[in-house]
Amino acid sequence: MSGLRFSTDGLELTTSQAIWLQEWLAKFGAWIYSGRLDKRQSSVIAEFMARVEPRDYPERPICNDDEGMLIARVVDHIYHLDRVAFAILLSRYVFNRSDRAISRYYHAIIKPRKMVRRSGQLVFRKPSLSTCRREVEEILKSTEYLLYQPLQDAFSCREQERKTKILSRTC
Repeated sequence: MSGLRFSTDGLELTTSQAIWLQEWLAKFGAWIYSGRLDKRQSSVIAEFMARVEPRDYPERPICNDDEGMLIARVVDHIYHLDRVAFAILLSRYVFNRSDRAISRYYHAIIKPRKMVRRSGQLVFRKPSLSTCRREVEEILKSTEYLLYQPLQDAFSCREQERKTKILSRTC
């Protein structure tokens, strides 16, 4: 089970923040899928990509190499926090998997665990597909929440560095 499973009550991105983040993650996913991420540059994502079989997708918007490497550095932190959340994130944005497809896979690999039944008893069993679907949705929301601010900061720092370079050239 994913370690990032927590209640996101009050920890949700605004609609504009979610749109901004999802657009960048979609471009990043297309960039990774295109094979532009060299194995020497980010081994965590490259190892994951080596294990899965690519599919043919129509042309998708893609980020440039500088943006891709910047996003890769931020996304790599999720791998160290939670590998399940990392795999779900890449499944969504690199392979364009639907929530249901990700949930079916998650349901297939998840191990039985203690769960509370309606009667209040603790029973050791495998979660249902609908429970897995809710968990995948929660994991994605949590992961996106964790990525938003570091990614925003990374883009801001990059912009500041560009401005500093331009100012240093003119002086």
